[in-house]
Amino acid sequence: MRTAILLIGFKRVHYFQQTLESLERCPESQTLDFHFYLDGGREANQEALIEMIENSSIKSKHIVCRDSNYGIGRHLIGARREIFDGLGYDRLILFEDDMILSPTYITTVLKLSDWAHQYDNVGTVMGYNLNKHDEDTQKEDLDKVIATNRHFWGYCLTRKVWDNIKHVVYAYEEEYLDGVPYKKRNHKKIRKKFMPFWMNQPKRKYEGDLLDIPEEAIVPPFADQKQGKNTPTSQDAMTALGLWNGGYARLTTLVPRARYIGIQGLSFTPKVYRKQGFDTQQTFEFVDEDNALEEFTLHVKDEDGNWIRPTMYE
Repeated sequence: MRTAILLIGFKRVHYFQQTLESLERCPESQTLDFHFYLDGGREANQEALIEMIENSSIKSKHIVCRDSNYGIGRHLIGARREIFDGLGYDRLILFEDDMILSPTYITTVLKLSDWAHQYDNVGTVMGYNLNKHDEDTQKEDLDKVIATNRHFWGYCLTRKVWDNIKHVVYAYEEEYLDGVPYKKRNHKKIRKKFMPFWMNQPKRKYEGDLLDIPEEAIVPPFADQKQGKNTPTSQDAMTALGLWNGGYARLTTLVPRARYIGIQGLSFTPKVYRKQGFDTQQTFEFVDEDNALEEFTLHVKDEDGNWIRPTMYE
């Protein structure tokens, strides 16, 4: 599949540099097309980010600079529209500027995407998860994947799946983001009207083989009816909504191939970072093992025999 790598940037120069340097360590930095989408506006640091990109060792670089502040919602939705609908790529791995990747992150996620592509009920795959186990324990679990509702960090999406969910994302963009600053979107209407509507629409009819995921291992990302006052209304949340409406599960590796560093951002503070357990991340590099990895196994129960159930989207 013709694959693009997308990195989103705005003003966090220090984070962007760390993510970019980790991408340079991936062998795909010399073989795949890298697209850099930089949001604009008064707070943007486009010049500094462009200089970093141009000085990087990445071989195929394409830079898009917004001429105004789109906000992360329109910025990300527009990037996916342009890469899939406009440029016709078959597959995309999307990164924001807040992860340090293992050298095998892209390799592993593309292998997982190839494996998952045979199933019509898998929507996105990624290689990030919180795992507190030691290195030896993680080494035994490299082939295991679990269902997830976690934030969309470093995730892989195919054009086939995008075509089946984009109507939900585009409807959200048109109704709640166009002409409105992202921070001032109508959270109340999104929660009260938009989300319950799509949570209760009939799901897409499957057309191919399905990955056997027990119901006990799947949790809807949102409530069917009333959403709480803290229910996310972000574009990522609407992507999760579209995937659920499309009958798609989301998978991630049990063992993380990246470290999340976004202590400070639009949705994160040091307090939130600690509360959600990111301060105790255990990440290791398994280069030889990942390069030899060929198959994946769906993991649905923990070592005590309990179902591994993802939390709702948060």
